[in-house]
Amino acid sequence: MEIKHKIYDSRIDSLNLLLEVSIEDYYNLSKEILDSNEYQRRRVKSSASVYNLLKTDLKAGCVIPPIVLAVAIDAKHKKEEDNITLLNTIIENKQKLIILDGLQRTYTIRDMVKELLEMDDPEKNRILKQTLRVEIYLGINKIGILYRMLTLNTGQTPMSSRHQIEIIYSDYITTGLDDIKLIKEVDDETPSNPGEYKFKDIIDGFTSYLERDYLTIERTDILDNIRSLEKLATANKESDLFVIFTKTYDHFVKKIVELGVTWNYQEENFSPKLTGYPFARTTIKIFNKSQTMTGFGSAIGKLLDFKAIKNIEELDQMIDNIKTSDIDKDLNQIIIKLDNIRNIAKKIGNDQRMLFHFFFRELFDSKSDGYLNIAGSIGEAYKQYERKTQ
Repeated sequence: MEIKHKIYDSRIDSLNLLLEVSIEDYYNLSKEILDSNEYQRRRVKSSASVYNLLKTDLKAGCVIPPIVLAVAIDAKHKKEEDNITLLNTIIENKQKLIILDGLQRTYTIRDMVKELLEMDDPEKNRILKQTLRVEIYLGINKIGILYRMLTLNTGQTPMSSRHQIEIIYSDYITTGLDDIKLIKEVDDETPSNPGEYKFKDIIDGFTSYLERDYLTIERTDILDNIRSLEKLATANKESDLFVIFTKTYDHFVKKIVELGVTWNYQEENFSPKLTGYPFARTTIKIFNKSQTMTGFGSAIGKLLDFKAIKNIEELDQMIDNIKTSDIDKDLNQIIIKLDNIRNIAKKIGNDQRMLFHFFFRELFDSKSDGYLNIAGSIGEAYKQYERKTQ
């Protein structure tokens, strides 16, 4: 790898490097990238003929547009830094590399190199030593990554804002967030302890916060993505909003678990009996589901828009002051209301999200009748749900 040019991108506060990299070196580097981030967009199967043509062109020495990568690290880098130091930084942080533009080209290059390595082609060495141009954004933050992903991919099959967010925050699966554990879907592990959540569900909740919508619609329209990005950039100037959102929700869950640590579903406590299986059987199970998290996210977003709260951090003190006279009775009521919804809703999951949306709006709005009162918030939320659906 050799750095050919350096320029500072003031829009996203990041150093942009233009490198020349041999096809063989990029093949090895790309394996690190794809192995480290399973959330990178999968290859586009419908474009196979186009990429077969590209493979032929590459073998003939065709110059392709630069592949754009990013290294998401906190350190800021300047043009004055020497090239050896910058290259060492890239190599030391290669597990953090993300492909911003050129994922399908990367798959094509990998296919071509694998074919070359499997056959005795006299042109193999020449092709492997051919040069690619690679741009790398160094010291870019997560908002910068989102911005560049959006602007670089406008002419291609668009990714939803939700999927972009999933890609850039996936590193927290490995590192965790203090005592919070985020679980991948493929791990086949069920969150069962305080502080454990499925990564997908937390992303759903966070996306609902950005969209102010409890429905988990994966919008791919470019204007919708821009609006989501603008909201995230505005709220994310000084800190990582995803971290704040996740920790605040976790604070709420742990408060409810503390209040209802012994609660679990007991059939004999319900008269009349439920019409089917309960929504959840323990306190933790009620609040570690996507329906609950999306209701929380959309509700908090709306409360911010209505200026009922100043920021998410303000919720921490409110959460500490949540009150209940009988937490077992309150949690039983949540289960009953959700059972009622199952019997009348056309789309059960969507209506469950709606109930939780109204529940959290009542719970954290100082002007509501259910402010910081679990029982009051449940009752008011169900009334709101009935008015909305009947």
